[in-house]
Amino acid sequence: VRQLTTSMHEGAEGTMPITVKCRIGTDEGYTFTKNEYLSRGEEEEYQKLKQFVEIVASGGVVTDFQIHARIAVLNKNYSPSDNRKVPPLRYHHVRRLAREFPELNISLNGGVETLAGVKRELDECEELDGVMVGRGFVSNPWAFVMADHVLYPEDVCDLSPGPQNRMEVLEAYGKHADYEEVRGDPTKIRRFMTKAISHLFAGEPNAKRYRIGLDEMAGWPKKFAKEMKQNPNFVQPAQPPLSELIMDIATTHLSEEALYRSPKESFDKLLWDEEQAERKRSVIDTVVFSSGTKGVSNENVNKSLVQEWQTSRKEDELNEREESK
Repeated sequence: VRQLTTSMHEGAEGTMPITVKCRIGTDEGYTFTKNEYLSRGEEEEYQKLKQFVEIVASGGVVTDFQIHARIAVLNKNYSPSDNRKVPPLRYHHVRRLAREFPELNISLNGGVETLAGVKRELDECEELDGVMVGRGFVSNPWAFVMADHVLYPEDVCDLSPGPQNRMEVLEAYGKHADYEEVRGDPTKIRRFMTKAISHLFAGEPNAKRYRIGLDEMAGWPKKFAKEMKQNPNFVQPAQPPLSELIMDIATTHLSEEALYRSPKESFDKLLWDEEQAERKRSVIDTVVFSSGTKGVSNENVNKSLVQEWQTSRKEDELNEREESK
């Protein structure tokens, strides 16, 4: 890895930073099972991780490490999804690295899906330089709109004012979408344009209808092109600009409360929802523990927005394959 990063640095002639994202280890040398893994020594695992970071950083090229706090199971029977869920998280390894390598930028990754979770991890370990969030952000981007205010309150006076609500986001994005459709081919880019805002209202009433509306509208250009190819006499219906179509779908399916709720109100609501979900989990855990009931999972309490996003992404891929036929 050190040789690879050095080659990248030289190939870019030092014009861009080279960073490393890795896991805390692998299952090399043994067959992974959860019980087998938990029985193995954590100190040995940490020392291997530390050695890896030392070697890669010793070249002087890499100073930023984003570390997913799980091992990577290399067994072919383990899917990427299994690798994101089954190996236990060991945040303490990443925190320890941050404390022992203050000259490096160490960011924690894995299992953190909310802004409140990011703040909790940064408060837990002041030496951490950041927390990387992937699927949690993509599945519910508006949940992170208060990131600067929550994570950097001392700098809030220096921040430029952001959007006051999601209606403003849609209005601004609509202008961009119109510009891109004029420059490009709607049959090729419209689905990409609508996908970017499909999860802007994740968790809101009728959010699924909003996504379905965007998805159907995104398929119109290819549908019309296909009909024109099959029937030369077909007349394509006149369409308003993409920005108007987006706004019409949003105002048709979503409430004014969802459209105009401020970032602060949205963040407070998310905190309240997380608190209620945690209380619900605690009650279920108590009932399960006291009754010995089996088969009850915390995952059934409230469907994860990340899972919802992954499902919709698969639906998008199916739609794209159908349109390409």
